[in-house]
Amino acid sequence: MPDKTFCVHGHFYQPPRLDPLTGEIPQEFGAQPYSNWTEKIYQTCYLPNAQAGNFEKISFNIGPTLSNWMELQHPETLRAIVRQENSFQQRLGLSNAMAQPYFHIIMPLANLRDKRTLVRWGLQNFERLFGHLPQGMWLPETAVDLPSLDALAEAGLQFTILAPWQAQQPDLDITQPYRVQTSSGRSIAVFFYNSFLSGEISFNPAASENADRFVSEWLLPQMAYMPRAGAQFFLAASDGELYGHHQPYRDMFLAHLLDGAVDAAGIRRSWPALWLREQPELEETRILENTSWSCHHGIERWRDVCGDAPSATWKKPLREFLEGLCQAIDEVYEEIGSGLAADPWALRDDYVQVLARQVTAEEFVRSHAQRSLSAEEAALLKNLLAAQHERLRMLSSDAWFFYDLDRIEPLNALKYAAHAVHLMRLACGRNLSEPLLPILSQAHSQLSGLHGDMAFLSYLTRFELHYA
Repeated sequence: MPDKTFCVHGHFYQPPRLDPLTGEIPQEFGAQPYSNWTEKIYQTCYLPNAQAGNFEKISFNIGPTLSNWMELQHPETLRAIVRQENSFQQRLGLSNAMAQPYFHIIMPLANLRDKRTLVRWGLQNFERLFGHLPQGMWLPETAVDLPSLDALAEAGLQFTILAPWQAQQPDLDITQPYRVQTSSGRSIAVFFYNSFLSGEISFNPAASENADRFVSEWLLPQMAYMPRAGAQFFLAASDGELYGHHQPYRDMFLAHLLDGAVDAAGIRRSWPALWLREQPELEETRILENTSWSCHHGIERWRDVCGDAPSATWKKPLREFLEGLCQAIDEVYEEIGSGLAADPWALRDDYVQVLARQVTAEEFVRSHAQRSLSAEEAALLKNLLAAQHERLRMLSSDAWFFYDLDRIEPLNALKYAAHAVHLMRLACGRNLSEPLLPILSQAHSQLSGLHGDMAFLSYLTRFELHYA
């Protein structure tokens, strides 16, 4: 089947779990026999997939919060992943890896300045890790709007991947990528994954028990069901954690699927960047804005109740509290930062150098300030930038994904918010959260009765006592 090509994309990601004071992940309930969930998933997914050489066979993205953790905790495995991608890149002259915005933030809910920072931080993290720039970027939860696509195109990225229902045209031929025009006049290519193949791999364990049977009973019938003159690209996309963690031994399924079963059936393997190089002429289409791959109601899952979580009334006040806090932090940051740096927002974009441990915070603020800083001014600017890091980290999408407030993910968001508030109090002498606490008090857990303001204030007290 020379005109039929197949690709698997794996989205590998773990949310930020590091404690701001210790820099370590605290002990997490349910992760036994490991101390935390990131370690548990590493052992069941990232390690075996690296050992199987799967990162040279698939299309993939690896979130910066995951790769940075692996760099410190399991550098040998991260080096193996990089070697596999580099081998692919040297062989074909392009990458099978995609970048990701630095934090897993729902991009349509982010302001334009945050979109640009997250994209730039993500690109810098990718280049530092792999030694070259990517062609594509994965959007968290594939949540999309035109300004987000424009931010990708502005940064020089060539493509992203979306779900088929994110296209305006319901009968779109998803065996082809399309070009989407943004409002600025830029454009970017969009690949739409095959929802049937992706869903079967993700949610039907029988489909991925045997790679040869998957090809004969799932992949080949799907290709026959979608005939078309000319070359066709069949893309299956799923969370990377599926391969070994959500479904045991699927790392071995993936290895044989892409290193035996597909080839034996005469199906050619391809990857998005390679397809674009070989098939550069694309038809145009339009997207449905404010949609995602994991919410049946657009992006409501991350800002209010919806059919996916109809009793989660805590989501809206948590979103409003954190967005109000963002605005207050940004106003103070710009007011004070403008007196210390020529462009405080360009300074924030460059702050990824500190996150990557390429320079110390002290070295960074002194080399980027618009004049010589006193010790007090340097400390002030360091606190402002650290607060910006926390202010972005607290918006990670995981805080809203599940059904109850009293979970690790939303509580971590409040922990990062409290740390940002403490850092801003050191900078400006004011508690920026105080006027917003009545909003947060409306968020409560139906399971434990915990109120959001109670959790937030306990974290804030902890930081104040630590630094006292």
